[in-house]
Amino acid sequence: MSADLTHLLAAYSIEKKRPDGSRYISLGVKETSQLAIKTNNSVKSIEIAALEHDIIPERYCRNLTSISSKEQLRLLRAHVAIIGLGGLGGTVMEILARIGTGKMTLVDGDVFDDSNLNRQLLSSPANIGFPKSTVAADRIREINSAIEIFPHNSFFSTENGENLLQGADLAIDCLDTVSDRFTLEAVCRKCKIPMVSAAIGGSCGQATVIFPQDPGLKLIYGNHSRTNRRGAEATLGTLPFAAVYMAAVECAEAVTLLLGKKPKLRKKLFLADTREHTSELIHFT
Repeated sequence: MSADLTHLLAAYSIEKKRPDGSRYISLGVKETSQLAIKTNNSVKSIEIAALEHDIIPERYCRNLTSISSKEQLRLLRAHVAIIGLGGLGGTVMEILARIGTGKMTLVDGDVFDDSNLNRQLLSSPANIGFPKSTVAADRIREINSAIEIFPHNSFFSTENGENLLQGADLAIDCLDTVSDRFTLEAVCRKCKIPMVSAAIGGSCGQATVIFPQDPGLKLIYGNHSRTNRRGAEATLGTLPFAAVYMAAVECAEAVTLLLGKKPKLRKKLFLADTREHTSELIHFT
C-alpha cells in the first residue's frame, strides 16, 4: 500500500464504539466509495487496505467480534460458486454478499416465473421472465459494491462445470434435482474443492458438507443411476421459511470453510423440520 493511501485511510476513518462499549476505527460506506474514486482503486481494494491496517469497514462492524478483522480480510479474498439461484441460492447469495464474501460465481440458466414468488427472495412481479443470474448480479451490486461478480446464464453440467468452478474455493449446492446434485459433486471432485449441499421439501430440509475424498451423496441417495431426477420439492412444494432456514445453514458451513475452520457437517447429515422445530444429526461411518 502506498504511503498516500495509508494517510488517506487515516484521514477518512473515525473512532467508534460497539454496543458493548469497546472501541474500533471505522471506515464508512460513503467514505470507502470516495476513497476508491479519489485513488482510482476498487471499493474492494480500499476495504482490503483498511482491514490490513485494522480499520474496519463499517458495513462489517457487526460481524465483529464473531469474525476477526483478519478473518474478514480472508472472506474478502475468498471465492464461492453458488449453483442454483432459486429459493436456496437467492438467500445464500444475499447472506454471503452481506457478510463480505469477495468473489461470487452465480450459475442458473432459468428465468423467474410466478410460482417463485412464495419463497425466492430475488423474485418479484417486476422481474418475472428475467434471467435469475442477471437479477442476482444486480442485487449484489445494490448490497455490496466490493464484491466481484461472475454471473452465468446457463445450467450447470458435466460439460461446463469445470470452467464454471474455476478459481472457486468451494461450491454451494442450491439445486432442486438429485441428478444435478450428483453432477456438481463429480465436478467438485475433479476441481478438488468442497461442496456445501442442501435440499428442501415442504417444511423440511437437509444439509451436508462433502470433501472431494468423501463418499458423499451416495450415502444419502444411494446409487446415482437409481435416483429420481426430481427431489422432494417436486411433490411437497417448498415453504419459504424452510428455504431461508436451510440457506442459513449452508452459509454457516460455507463461512466456516472459507475461514479455514473445520466444518460441523462433514460426514454428517443435518435434518430439520422447521414447522415442528425438530432436528437430527446423522453421523456417517
